[in-house]
Amino acid sequence: MPVRPHKAPAKTSSGWAWRSAAIAPGVAAVLIGCASRPCDSGAAALGGNAPGVPASGIPMRIELLGFPGCPNTPAMRDHLRAALREVGGGQVFAEIDQEVLPPGDPRRGWPAPTILVNGVDLFGMAAPTPGARAMGCRLYEGGGAPSPERIAARLSAMRDR
Repeated sequence: MPVRPHKAPAKTSSGWAWRSAAIAPGVAAVLIGCASRPCDSGAAALGGNAPGVPASGIPMRIELLGFPGCPNTPAMRDHLRAALREVGGGQVFAEIDQEVLPPGDPRRGWPAPTILVNGVDLFGMAAPTPGARAMGCRLYEGGGAPSPERIAARLSAMRDR
């Protein structure tokens, strides 16, 4: 499977810095924060851990699931970017186009848009049952996409666990 490069946080002798990594087709990496410079300030904000690494030491892998025809995916993308800026610490997320995922990928079963953190829904929705591969629209309380403040609060709670 072809991959394309992006940057990911890595521990170096002088602190945390971005290093090249690779991602599979259908995944668009969106980098928020340190870009290509050392990320010591983000690490300090998280108690000396790498950007996106909570006190537990387990990195937060954030994925935004959606597809081009979903009317709420663009708003969720913008709200997630704003939330990550608010939370700080150089958090990153990968945007996953569910339409290009292989048929057996369980992420096809989530309604769109959905934010997963380490494979768990940010807003507590149970994982789809095995074999559920039909994409559909997700309705959030209040309609549309959750506010950046609501997303930030959830991300902070997960990070602080």
